[in-house]
Amino acid sequence: MRLIRLTEQYITEIIEGRLGLRGPQLESCSLTLGSFDGLHRGHRKLLDATRVSRRNLDLSDSTIFTFRQHPRQLLDQKVEPFLLTTWREKLSLLDELGCRVIVAADFCPALAGLDYRTFVEKFLVDYLGMRHLVVGHDAHLGANRQGTAASLEALGQELGFGFQALDAVREGDVVISSSVIRKAVAAGNMEEATQMLGRPFALWGEVCPGDRRGREIGYPTANVKPLDPLKLLPEPGVYAVRVQVPGDVVGENCPGSLFHTTESLPEVDANGELLGSGAGQWTIFGGMLNFGHVPTFHGDGLPEPRIEANIFGFNGDLRGRNIKVEWISRLRGEVHFDGAASLVRQLEKDEEMARKILGLG
Repeated sequence: MRLIRLTEQYITEIIEGRLGLRGPQLESCSLTLGSFDGLHRGHRKLLDATRVSRRNLDLSDSTIFTFRQHPRQLLDQKVEPFLLTTWREKLSLLDELGCRVIVAADFCPALAGLDYRTFVEKFLVDYLGMRHLVVGHDAHLGANRQGTAASLEALGQELGFGFQALDAVREGDVVISSSVIRKAVAAGNMEEATQMLGRPFALWGEVCPGDRRGREIGYPTANVKPLDPLKLLPEPGVYAVRVQVPGDVVGENCPGSLFHTTESLPEVDANGELLGSGAGQWTIFGGMLNFGHVPTFHGDGLPEPRIEANIFGFNGDLRGRNIKVEWISRLRGEVHFDGAASLVRQLEKDEEMARKILGLG
């Protein structure tokens, strides 16, 4: 996977024609573009079509043009957590999908104010060597969103690149989109989100010290802090989950381990530059998770909700390590119990239900 970074300064140089001999970067390519938050089934259809067109047209690369930060982060000054996929997660998924070249641009005022014709000509055709463009059914590029499917097709005929607009991908009668998936996640409807994403909604987080009350009542938990504060989180409650932990922390006597996998969480610097693939060996466990304010032990509840995952059959030390949580199904809402004994009785029922949902008996 090759990552081409377009910083705000570099974007300005391209617009003003001051690149000199530094471009174009690619010999020829098919290309698709967008924010790709979630990399859902609709996005994957775009990526597949881009790869197919590269092969059919005998081009050197298939390319994804996206943004290191979602445009909403620039346009909305009071943005709340909303990301289905953080930047690192997006890179990991694109690598998993076999994407050859990723162009990561800073969504800056200079780029936001550019008309679609100038953007396509200067960035896609002249700089990246685009010979074929693939877009979705609702494409609107450039300032004032004037780069529609019709106008882009006409521009392709003028500038000499092929053009393809794909139909919407649906789940039943619903057009799959990032906004629809966000609503499903926010409501705790993880099964619906899974269907549209093509995989379970997932969170990468760091395991931080907790109150250790879970261990005292027989249900030890990993307290998970999201790696990105803008990551969208589901409706508070109790969930059946799968948890992916680093293989090197799994002890020899971990009866709960389900299977092993290799996955990358790419390492990037503060500017989004790719430092390493982060590829590693992981072990998957079933589990259940409480996301909420823990009112049973904290009176009126914690001011900020906490993610606490009980990992079935795990006995290693995860403090300070990154883990991945896949949210499979919401079991119930959070309840204020009258004491630890009542809570444990409910946790026994939750575990039984979670195991059944996860196919663990």
